[in-house]
Amino acid sequence: MSYSEENGQVVLTMSREDYGLLSKLLGWLTWTEPSGEIYEDEVGALVNRLNSGNPNYRPYQVGDSK
Repeated sequence: MSYSEENGQVVLTMSREDYGLLSKLLGWLTWTEPSGEIYEDEVGALVNRLNSGNPNYRPYQVGDSK
């Protein structure tokens, strides 16, 4: 996995396995956070942005679009 910055943005390069784990962790956070707070909209929106351009991804419905 690698981290770099380019034009004010962070660029992460990772294996499919690492991406799969990150997706699972973020998916878990859309339902519950350890303290019991719900972050569905915030994390769902992040996951949608991470998958922009992924033709095999079905976006989370967040905010008023639920």
